[in-house]
Amino acid sequence: MSSPKNTTIKDIPDVPPEVFKAAKNGKLVIFIGAGVSGIVGCPSWNELAHKQLKDLYEKKALNYYEYTNLKTLDARKLLSICRKIYDERKVSPESMKTLLKGRDELIKKSTIYKDLYGLNAIYVTTNFDDYLDMIADQPTEKPTSFSKAPASKDYAEKDIPGGKVFYSKEHLLLSHLANGNIMHIHGSVKDEGKTIVTIVDYMRHYEPGAEPAVFLEAVFNSYTVLFVGYGLEEYEILEFIISKSHPAKNELKHFMLYPIFQNEINLLAFQRKYYADLGIQLIPYPKDENGYEQLAAVISEWSKQIGPIARPQGFFERIKLIDEEVK
Repeated sequence: MSSPKNTTIKDIPDVPPEVFKAAKNGKLVIFIGAGVSGIVGCPSWNELAHKQLKDLYEKKALNYYEYTNLKTLDARKLLSICRKIYDERKVSPESMKTLLKGRDELIKKSTIYKDLYGLNAIYVTTNFDDYLDMIADQPTEKPTSFSKAPASKDYAEKDIPGGKVFYSKEHLLLSHLANGNIMHIHGSVKDEGKTIVTIVDYMRHYEPGAEPAVFLEAVFNSYTVLFVGYGLEEYEILEFIISKSHPAKNELKHFMLYPIFQNEINLLAFQRKYYADLGIQLIPYPKDENGYEQLAAVISEWSKQIGPIARPQGFFERIKLIDEEVK
């Protein structure tokens, strides 16, 4: 069998027709991962785990031997262990909001969250930070970044729809799947005690019949999902989430913006086959020049194309969809 031809990946990939269609029908869900927060300097899951471990060591909850050996663990396991140590040794953890804070200079110049919200879609995120929430909470203003100065003429006159932010397990309701709404499915810095961090947390959170499982099953089976900002650190938990949602088989109705080096394009076919089994079609973009920050350029351009044609779902359509899902 001959090898696939090595072709160049577009800096800004084309928007799939299915995404345009979903946006027009009010059925586009943007699923946001840690890669988006990383653009404004928020720590990765691995960096967060090591911050908590260092905090425990500096507070004398761990000795140096324990500290150096635990550093070798993967992020999810380490976060789970750190949470246990905080509880068992009665040590107060540093605030999650402080740990997850981005860098001020990046926050001020970035338009990634403004551009994401400009897609005028439904938003679901596994992130705890509230930077997207800040945009949703200021619907009457028209900021293009976290500073008030406009960074682009394209958004100077564009109204951003008002939305609501939900981060409690009991608020993961099908009725909240509306344009402009933001659903933090694993909790938020606004209520740190209920964030889903440990492996046991995940297992309990997605018990069959629980609100998160029912919610995600509706999302993956009745909407078109665009995954944004997911990388190697989150693929495992992403696969867990999708498997718990029982997506329809053999139907490529979801999409993932996928960073890749140009010289790795021949390997893309193997990744595509794997994600096809999860109902996801990969949309590659190159990270050779700008790294993962190229994602911001992609979202900026897509927002200009998708935002103006996006429409909220009609009232009766939403009611019908909810009735079908709860039967």
